[in-house]
Amino acid sequence: VGDIADIARGGRRPVFGQPVDRLTPYKRARMKAHEGGYYVRLNVPDQRGIMASIAARMAEHNISLESIVQHAPRSENGDVTVPVVLITHETIEADVRAALAAIKKDGTVYQEPQMIRIERA
Repeated sequence: VGDIADIARGGRRPVFGQPVDRLTPYKRARMKAHEGGYYVRLNVPDQRGIMASIAARMAEHNISLESIVQHAPRSENGDVTVPVVLITHETIEADVRAALAAIKKDGTVYQEPQMIRIERA
């Protein structure tokens, strides 16, 4: 609304705070090279050894876990599943994706793993 009011008043400020020809070109970041922490949510079977298997796969891909939270089991389509949330320490996104692909290949997840970057201030 503020931009519309400026236009109505006849004020013409550069959109980015300075003229376009003075902006520096951006360098596109490679998505999989992003470094940071990650929130990972998995839905796994309620079986012994599953958490150890997941932690081992993460370690194989040089991922250190800050925390693991295992929620109460729930019944889904006749299967008993356990929602698990992992928080990683700083790592590279490509490593997280590779670890999740290995976990998925192991058959230890019921649904597609969910991954969200954690941006720290």
